[in-house]
Amino acid sequence: MIETFLKNLNIPSSCHIGRRLTKKQFLENFTLTANEKKILSSDIEKITLAFLLNKENINIQPFLDEERDYTEIAFIVTEIKNPNRLKRISTVIQHIPYPLIIFFVDKNRLSINISPKRINKNDTKKLVVEESFFTEWIELDNLNKMEDDFLKSLQIENHPFSDFLSFYNSYLDKILAFNASKYSGILHTNQKTKVILHEIEHCEIEIVELRNRIKKETNFSEKVNLNIELKRLKDKVKSLKRDI
Repeated sequence: MIETFLKNLNIPSSCHIGRRLTKKQFLENFTLTANEKKILSSDIEKITLAFLLNKENINIQPFLDEERDYTEIAFIVTEIKNPNRLKRISTVIQHIPYPLIIFFVDKNRLSINISPKRINKNDTKKLVVEESFFTEWIELDNLNKMEDDFLKSLQIENHPFSDFLSFYNSYLDKILAFNASKYSGILHTNQKTKVILHEIEHCEIEIVELRNRIKKETNFSEKVNLNIELKRLKDKVKSLKRDI
């Protein structure tokens, strides 16, 4: 299924690499923490450099300034063993020194990761992740209409060819639109979408933590206060979802 998805991106054959990246290459070329080495060993099945886009193989201009280096973009396919550790696995793959579009694969499921990077001011040869965005898992053999429309929106002709930063940000916008669609019902973004999604995620984490505290709390008065706070957060999430 992932092969069909990659083909449907319509990326020119001139950009195709299809080369497996070994775990040994990661160990030899990147400074990994002990935990990252464990993740590389235990949670990752296979890493493939699917496509590499640069000015030599596609008509898109590089973008380079003091903060950002988008002179080429790599598309990485990562087959994983433990989907529960997706975000930690991503930190390992992001050691690859390019702006990356990562397709995580768990059997027939797909999750896409975009992590904008900036130049490390202490070492201008390195890029560091600013923030990360993931889609929820998509069953490639059982797509609903929204998922199908989203995957079609990733086809290369739906992105600007002005420069690689604009191209990359267009992929990010498509992911934000998809993540917002579960609340809005449409594939659409506005200037507030990213901020609202961040707020919803933060509130939902707080809600889980509060529920756990309420279960353990034995003081009645404190339990009441925690439930009041829980209701406030739930109401805030409802309001944020309406605003998106």
